[in-house]
Amino acid sequence: MKKEKVLKLAASAMAAALLVTGCGTSGSEKSAGAPANVKQSEAAQAEAVTPAGEFPIVKEPITLKVATIDATYVGPLKDVDFCKWYEEKTGIKIEWTELPSDGYKEKLNLMLTTGNLPDVILGMSVSSGDVSSYGEDGTFLGLDDYIEKYGVETKKIMEEHDQLKDMITSPDGHIYALPYINEALHNQYRTRGWINQDWLKAVGMEMPKTTEEFEAVLQAFKDKDPNGNGIADEIPMLGNSSKKNGIVNYLMNAFIYMHDMDSNDPSSTSYLYLDDDKKVQFSPEKDEYKEGLLWIKSLIKKGLIDSTSFTQDETQFKQILMNEGSAKVGVIRADLINTYLLEYNSTPDHRVAQYSVLEPLIGPEGFQYQPSNLYASVLLGNFIITSSCQNPEAAFRWADGWFSEEASFMAWYGQEGKGWIQPPEGSVAMNGEKALYQRLPVEGADQTIRVTNKFGNNTAKMRESEVYLEGDLAQKFSTEPILYFATKNSLVPYAKPEHVVPPLMLTREESAEISNIRTMINDYVEENQAVFCLGTRDIDKEWDSYIKEFSTLGLNRMLEIYQTAYDRQYGSK
Repeated sequence: MKKEKVLKLAASAMAAALLVTGCGTSGSEKSAGAPANVKQSEAAQAEAVTPAGEFPIVKEPITLKVATIDATYVGPLKDVDFCKWYEEKTGIKIEWTELPSDGYKEKLNLMLTTGNLPDVILGMSVSSGDVSSYGEDGTFLGLDDYIEKYGVETKKIMEEHDQLKDMITSPDGHIYALPYINEALHNQYRTRGWINQDWLKAVGMEMPKTTEEFEAVLQAFKDKDPNGNGIADEIPMLGNSSKKNGIVNYLMNAFIYMHDMDSNDPSSTSYLYLDDDKKVQFSPEKDEYKEGLLWIKSLIKKGLIDSTSFTQDETQFKQILMNEGSAKVGVIRADLINTYLLEYNSTPDHRVAQYSVLEPLIGPEGFQYQPSNLYASVLLGNFIITSSCQNPEAAFRWADGWFSEEASFMAWYGQEGKGWIQPPEGSVAMNGEKALYQRLPVEGADQTIRVTNKFGNNTAKMRESEVYLEGDLAQKFSTEPILYFATKNSLVPYAKPEHVVPPLMLTREESAEISNIRTMINDYVEENQAVFCLGTRDIDKEWDSYIKEFSTLGLNRMLEIYQTAYDRQYGSK
């Protein structure tokens, strides 16, 4: 898929996702498997709704039961301004079941096994295997017919971006779940490292371009007291034990394609890439991966990467980065730097402003790669209609509304005057175009004016159209501008999206077969990253035995299944 096409897809599709709720059969072949009470009431259901695209959706108010994850940061969803607004607009009341984020998967599994189902399952990222499995047996209802009959907004997106349909279509040819789509450029290029520019100036060096230059900079950070406190307390480079901040998966991209999606889901594409012949490959078994490990090990042995990067958690990581006094870390391996250094005025030295993103390093063989996950904006399995739903046509109409710009904007930014205001005349946005809005600060209980990451979808246009005042340092070094400009200017030019394995929809049998294989292989890779780099396992002496174990774990079969799934979904594209 072309990079431009995916970006455009994510931007347009944003409003669909999380909330699409409704119930209905889909496709003539599936009608026979639908519950009898649904089939018998189709005519009555159609009579109860207004024509496609019109509001309110129903002629008489109805209620839908929706199970979702508790959004504690906004309070009960029934009290959220946006939910009240959409209920009034559609005529559909929602009876919410909000599951705690800790343990929601177990509760969802209990619902599925007991048959005590809501009308809609929302925002739980159900795996592709489960979507296919429960879709085939009728527990999750197909959406195809409702998309065709009522999908005013949905069809616009499907017609313009055919890859979206490919991504969400199960192996049997039907759509049982719609995605949550939240486009942000920085979400698609999340493998990032940040270097202290003040330290570079202090040691008289330029931004490193190659692995050799990078190592020289780290050595200077160690030896030349760049924070100027007279103490040898500098840490040249630091990460932590979470995948998103992992040292190996970042530096390895100077040697080989290294994609890490931070998931053990059977359909996860972690550590996979497409070669030039569109064959699915596995990075951690390649010789280039071995060379990368040897280099990283040498940096740790020289004290240029702190060994705690493999063991410390997020809290310990942040404590080091936010220490009192001078900065202690030269290169920070972090996805979201503001998560740890906070905002511009959070420290007396405005620490977050000291760091700039590194361009991908060029390796000893000339390899340079920026991992890109252009599908990160499309999170599968987030809206599902169950066989318990009695009002599928109205429910789908309600869902289709989420694709509209109006609903998305209301969900993410709230009502005018409460969450945002019109921008001053002549205001410019981050993207260099005319600004469309100026957000207002919202804290505490006032956050109930909007719900991010659950309803509606934040398109690239919306995210990038906020008033941007470059002279306002507090805004310039806030999360969105830092990530937007870092990604656009320093990461995007080095991506090769043709080597990214897109989301794969597995059959029930495929998912069941490789579920444990995927988990065991991921665990094996991560365990050996640490022991190889820390020197407790000899890379050269034990490489052959390391590779041999992949066969025992089932790597060849896993790759065969992924290749089959890829060819089935995308092979003719």
